[in-house]
Amino acid sequence: MLENLVGAHALVILIILVLDALALVQVWRDRRRSDLVKALWTVAIVLLPVIGVLGWAVNWLLGRAADRLNRPAGPAA
Repeated sequence: MLENLVGAHALVILIILVLDALALVQVWRDRRRSDLVKALWTVAIVLLPVIGVLGWAVNWLLGRAADRLNRPAGPAA
């Protein structure tokens, strides 16, 4: 029974590490953010892995939604 618990913990840790890595890649690929903002997100993601990734994901999704709202609808007549 203990072996299954250790395996489950290892899987959760692996998933968190993968999500952290993906979030860090996206943070540093974002051209709209300054280096200071990127550094702050990096610190948050590394020091608070679960909370940092969730905060970044919410911020990223809201930013994408705002970009869609600000984008022109199409060719002007």
